Amino acid sequence: MAKHKIPKNRSLEDMFKGVKEEVTFETADWDDEETVARRPVVKKKASQQTAEDFRKQFFTDDLQKKVGAILLDIKMAYYKDGVGDISLEVVKDGRNVVIKTAPKTSKKK
Repeated sequence: MAKHKIPKNRSLEDMFKGVKEEVTFETADWDDEETVARRPVVKKKASQQTAEDFRKQFFTDDLQKKVGAILLDIKMAYYKDGVGDISLEVVKDGRNVVIKTAPKTSKKK
């Protein structure tokens, strides 16, 4: 079994002599002509979307803010009446979605 001695105090040019680096998006300069002609970014196909992704597209950021503000107003109204926690129930009523609120009941054994 032969021992290979690692040379010390070599310069970067000496260490990387004979190494050819493959150009990737990480190593390429943005001004190069090669990087301008890139492949287009592939978007998710409908078949690759999960059920959760599909459901989330209906609940936009604007809608989340509106529903959150209304629920906060309801929570504060319950708090003023002395109720600490509330429970939420989502119900489908024909073509409408209804969020029902009620004071949370604690189950003590």
